[in-house]
Amino acid sequence: MRRRSSPPKLVPLNNAFLAGGTHEDIPSPATAPERWGRLVENACLAHMVNSGQTVHYWSEEPLEVDAVIEGTWGKWAIEIKTGSFTTPELAGLLESSRRFRGYRPLVMCDKKDTGLARRAGVETISWQQLLWSGPGES
Repeated sequence: MRRRSSPPKLVPLNNAFLAGGTHEDIPSPATAPERWGRLVENACLAHMVNSGQTVHYWSEEPLEVDAVIEGTWGKWAIEIKTGSFTTPELAGLLESSRRFRGYRPLVMCDKKDTGLARRAGVETISWQQLLWSGPGES
C-alpha cells in the first residue's frame, strides 16, 4: 500500500497546534461538526504515531482511507467517523481492504454508530476507547 502515490497528509502530533491557531472556542459536534471531526481524526492519527505505529495514507480518487497503519497493533486500513455515516461513505475502506488483503478494515466511530460498520462486515472501535486505552483493551 505504501507504494501507491497519494498527496501527503499533514498530521500535527499535538492537537494544540490545530486549536492554538484560531480565536474560536473548542468546537463541539453539535456546533461545528466538520472542525470537531478534523480535531478527533488528528488526535487519533497523532496517538497512533506517538504509540509507535507506522502511519500512512491511501487515496485513489474518489476513494481514500484516513489511515493505513502497521506496527504492534497489526496492519489496518482505518476510517475515522465522528458522526453518523452511511455504507457508501465506507467505499474507500471496503475497496482498500479488497485490494490490499493484508490490511484489516477498521472504523473508529462513536459507540452508538458501530452497528452500520458491523453490518458491512467491518470491525469497529470507538475513537474514545482508542485514545483512552488503546486498541486492545476495553
